[in-house]
Amino acid sequence: MKKILFILIILLGKQVSYAQNTVEHDNSSSEMDIQDLNTNRISWGVKAGLNYYNFYGKERNFIFANSDTKFKPGFFAGIFVNTQISKNISLTHELIFNQRRVGITYKDAVENAYSSVINSSYIDIIPANINYRLSNVKFYAGPYVSVLVAANTKRKDENGNLFRDKSIFGDSANDESKTYYLQKFDFGFNVGVDYQLKDRWSVGLRYSHGFTDLFQNANSSANGNAKKDKIKIYNRGLMLSLAYDLTSHNSSNE
Repeated sequence: MKKILFILIILLGKQVSYAQNTVEHDNSSSEMDIQDLNTNRISWGVKAGLNYYNFYGKERNFIFANSDTKFKPGFFAGIFVNTQISKNISLTHELIFNQRRVGITYKDAVENAYSSVINSSYIDIIPANINYRLSNVKFYAGPYVSVLVAANTKRKDENGNLFRDKSIFGDSANDESKTYYLQKFDFGFNVGVDYQLKDRWSVGLRYSHGFTDLFQNANSSANGNAKKDKIKIYNRGLMLSLAYDLTSHNSSNE
């Protein structure tokens, strides 16, 4: 997992480096050359914002006390690289740190329900979103791959005291077959819209929909169900972003 993540970061870093070289070449070119590059140009920038994630799937009550999971706020931040193909069409590649939080319900030792939260941290890789621009509005869609780097949840011990349980991340040193833990990878698609503001800023709204079963080797300590290897619980979320294009040219938006 670490090797795959390292390779992806290197590839995106090369895209950013190429974007910087392209800008330097733009600045040294004639006006005619710049006009030619405006429809086949690479730019890059940074983005951050808030997200609201939740689980979906019919088997949520297998792990939790009930299927009533809730959207909870989190945050994300990262970088993007944009490749302009034509006046209206472009490709965007992203590398994002994404904190996802979901509200769930557990049962304690005496079968009383209590509210809790699952906190998970992912590195999201967007290989290529396909963008279509109409004036200052950009619509896009594409796949994503996420790598889980940390996870925990709040549980109650036998004395009723809350503690931060990190076993949900999984630990190869322990017998993972005796409990449930999160998959290390998530895969899905995202669709969204961005609105271009002045001075290189843009705001956006994105919906993400996962296709990967999130839990492995799941035993339900909530309802006492028998072991089940695959639980059909998936991620979905909304992301509200603010982005800044570090290499934007006014002429590229005309």
